[in-house]
Amino acid sequence: MKIAFDCSLVPGERGGIGQYSYNLAHGLSSVDKINTYKLYILFPAASRLLHPERLKTDLPDSGNFSVVYKTIPVPFQLFHYFWIPGMPSSFREYMLGDLDVDIIHSNTFSVPRLKNRKKKLVVTIYDLTVVTHPEHHKKTNISHCVTGIKDAVKYADHIIAISNHTKRDLIEHFNAPEELITVTHLAAGPDYREEKDPERLAAIRMKYGLPEDYVLFIGSLEPRKNVKTLIKAYSALDPKTRKEHPLVIAGGKGWLNSDIPSIVKKSGISDNVLFAGYISSEDISGVYSQAALFVYPSLYEGFGLPILEAFACGTPVITSNTSSIPEVAGDAAMLISPADADQLTAAIERLLKNKGIRDEFRARGLARASMFSWEKCARETLEVYNKVMRA
Repeated sequence: MKIAFDCSLVPGERGGIGQYSYNLAHGLSSVDKINTYKLYILFPAASRLLHPERLKTDLPDSGNFSVVYKTIPVPFQLFHYFWIPGMPSSFREYMLGDLDVDIIHSNTFSVPRLKNRKKKLVVTIYDLTVVTHPEHHKKTNISHCVTGIKDAVKYADHIIAISNHTKRDLIEHFNAPEELITVTHLAAGPDYREEKDPERLAAIRMKYGLPEDYVLFIGSLEPRKNVKTLIKAYSALDPKTRKEHPLVIAGGKGWLNSDIPSIVKKSGISDNVLFAGYISSEDISGVYSQAALFVYPSLYEGFGLPILEAFACGTPVITSNTSSIPEVAGDAAMLISPADADQLTAAIERLLKNKGIRDEFRARGLARASMFSWEKCARETLEVYNKVMRA
């Protein structure tokens, strides 16, 4: 088989879809030495591609794998004038139509409709927050993603969902046939591990201005990550606890979050809160490893990859009891209602003041992380490719 695999969101500040594409590409390269893969990157895919590392992909690029850059024949500065409903899919159709491949695996919400049915189309769907939580998205993003999901259900030869919860949402909200969908769970990447080197840890603290012991949140700053409830819960801790365990908020810029710094200021906890920004892949294990605990009170997740990443680094986790999160966390995290700030405050206090409980969750998390792997995800994805070709 000849497979075109979408890696458009790998360069720059890699979010959830970029992490999926990057790690699955490496997983496929380790399990499949037979089929030919073109890892394509379409420009411009998102504003993050203006990031200084926009050409740094570190993707497999030898043997049966090659990285292919394709540019849209429109200057980036003018691209927003052409960004109308349906245009992203049309661009992808235009740019992928001449690829000599058997399968195109689309990993963004801009799904090429591939009217030339000589090519098979596989689409990965991550979550349906644009439907379940539309108040957390811009109207243009809702329209864009809903169109992509509808196109996936209509045109794809097969859909990959990253959790059973996402699969159920696809069936419920878009009447997707159950037999059209395969679930493949994600995993923490090989970079995520316990960092124990004191010199390395000290260098990471200095680079990001981190304290020695802290409560950590990592994720894109968008509404469904529920950072405002985290700030409210953290501000209810006693001053001594906040001083000993500052709150570190790290991650990409996200959207609809401009009021977060003012909320911190009004809460009177500015001295105890650090916005660390985007953490590079080479430093992220050290950031997780030094945290007293990781708090991830998301309102909805298609999977919740940061939970497994924290597990793999030996960090105790407090997270939500909603959507796919219990499916991922199992009994290895303390689960709370993300809408209940008081419950979250109590959970943070309990873990910070009880090392025995933290150690128990740390051991459970390491064991839970070991149950997921990108090689397993890659083998299950390869079986999807074989299935659509047999069909």
